[in-house]
Amino acid sequence: MPSSPGPAHAVQSGPVRTPVFGAFLEGWRRVFRAPVVVVSVLAATFLFALPMAVLVRGAIAGHLGSSLEADAAATGWNAGWAAEFEAQAGGLERTFTFEILGFGGTMATLSRFLDHESLNPALAMAVAGYVALWMFLSGGILDRLARGRPVRAGAFFSACGTYFVRFLRLAVVVGAAYWALFAWLHPFLFQTLYDRWTRDMTVEREAAVLRGGLYLVFLIALGFVSLIADFAKVRAVVEDRRSMLSALLASLRFVRRRFFRTAGLYLLNVFAAIVILRIWLSVAPSATAAPWLALLVAQLYLLCRLWAKLSFMASETVFFQGELAHAQYTAAPEPLWPDSPSAEGIDNMVRRP
Repeated sequence: MPSSPGPAHAVQSGPVRTPVFGAFLEGWRRVFRAPVVVVSVLAATFLFALPMAVLVRGAIAGHLGSSLEADAAATGWNAGWAAEFEAQAGGLERTFTFEILGFGGTMATLSRFLDHESLNPALAMAVAGYVALWMFLSGGILDRLARGRPVRAGAFFSACGTYFVRFLRLAVVVGAAYWALFAWLHPFLFQTLYDRWTRDMTVEREAAVLRGGLYLVFLIALGFVSLIADFAKVRAVVEDRRSMLSALLASLRFVRRRFFRTAGLYLLNVFAAIVILRIWLSVAPSATAAPWLALLVAQLYLLCRLWAKLSFMASETVFFQGELAHAQYTAAPEPLWPDSPSAEGIDNMVRRP
């Protein structure tokens, strides 16, 4: 089946059920045909992290100086010196631990997230800055992916600026939902229920299985909020919605009416991300790897991860366009041809052989 609605006469015959796997493949295809966006996002991520890396490098160089430990550290990981450095470090320097090597950093980050551990204040500021960067770029990226064709830099950054303010308002509501999950649901699952159900347990494996099940419940709740927020952003861009509360309510209705298909699409994208993580587990460089090789492999992994994130956004955009953004669907305000992504999508659909 095609990954998007067929010719115009097929659309006019009645409602179209967009195939989930077709939307998934079409999302990856749109990102594949937008290499400038992928490379630009990778470059932006690298440049954002570069000042922090330089800061940590300066702290390490200052601590080592010209000592014998410096020669030992240059040839591989020195656990004794690393523990000494971490004990006196502050701010971002405290992130320099054994966990940053290879796949360990990925697992450590996921573990801290699920266990609701507080971040280093300096690192928390860096994370907030990166989230703001993504929030700024998301409007332009969604607009580009919705159109399915290259756009000029001026149009891209105009969309970024337009939707950045709207996404900030959306983040207030979505952030409150995430806060509620971590402030209320997380303690209820992992303190109240877990403590109550493990009080009389004598087998550690049963407690581990129970904790894994509670993690799954918590992840499902997080995924549902993420799904609603994702389609709210898609509707805000494709339909040029100014009210983010309206976009959230419309997203909730959209997901409720197509729950299994939208959840299936979400899980397909999550599975793709897990596959990339599994490959990273196999190829992640060790502490003794050459610096240039470690940097190259890490950047390739980051590129794949960003590609999967962009494809996540693209597939949800394709699914929404296939379901509602067709000739029989009238958004408010009415699209201006061909400035609206939904209107341009109709044009591309009609012209496609």
